Formats: sequence, structure tokens, C-alpha cells
Amino acid sequence: MPGDALDPAPVTRGGLVFKVVPDEGPARSFFLSADVAIKLAPRPQIVRLPGAPPSLLGLALSDGAVVPLLEVGPDRATMILCLYRGEPVGLVGAEDIRSGVFPAAEAGGVQVDGASVPPLDLEEMYARVHAVTWGSAWGG
Repeated sequence: MPGDALDPAPVTRGGLVFKVVPDEGPARSFFLSADVAIKLAPRPQIVRLPGAPPSLLGLALSDGAVVPLLEVGPDRATMILCLYRGEPVGLVGAEDIRSGVFPAAEAGGVQVDGASVPPLDLEEMYARVHAVTWGSAWGG
């Protein structure tokens, strides 16, 4: 009816929700939005980089492009191919991956099974990799 306030539609976010089960400590869930997570693929062959920080597993070939692989957890079955700052990056270590449209939560996260799931902080992951000086491994 005219003048009735309409309930706003619930806000949702599309993307992936996944768990990271570390060797020690409790499992944690994270969210990647659909504009960041662009593909799921079997884990590719990894080329290790001498002197690289532990969170940088190495490089891999994905769809004809060389992609850095970052570790999010110990599982090695699946790679989540992401687009970060316009560049491809692979994430390895995610388990129990679910895709869909989820109710939005605060700070860019989503609600899944009644729990708030925060977004994965790719900015912080990149900062950790770039903070390490690799020169010592090469005599620099």
C-alpha cells in the first residue's frame, strides 16, 4: 500500500567459504568474495623458490600463467585461484570449500550456519610475503 515502509531485502554476498585446519590449534573459516575467488582447481605442480618465506609455497602454472601460491593451511588437494590487485594468485590449504550466496555480516564477512565468517585478509598475506628479505638466501 502507498506509504507502507517496505522491508529492505537482506544483503547477501556471493563467494567461497572454506576452512583452514592448522596442524595445531582450532579450525577457522574464511570468506572470499566472488570477485576475488575466480576458480577452483586441483593443486598444480609447485616449483619451490629457494629462500622464499614459508607462506609462499612457490610458483605454479595455471591456465598458461605463472601464479604464486600462498599457503593458507596444510591441506594440499585444491587450489583457489584468486585475482588480487589485478594479478592471479593461488591459495592452497583450504578444506570444506562451499560456494554460494550467503547473508552478509559485518566487516565484509558472511553468516554461515549461524556463525559469522570473516573475509580472508589477502592484503595481510601479501604483506607477510613481501616483508621477508630474500637476499640472505642468495648471499645478498
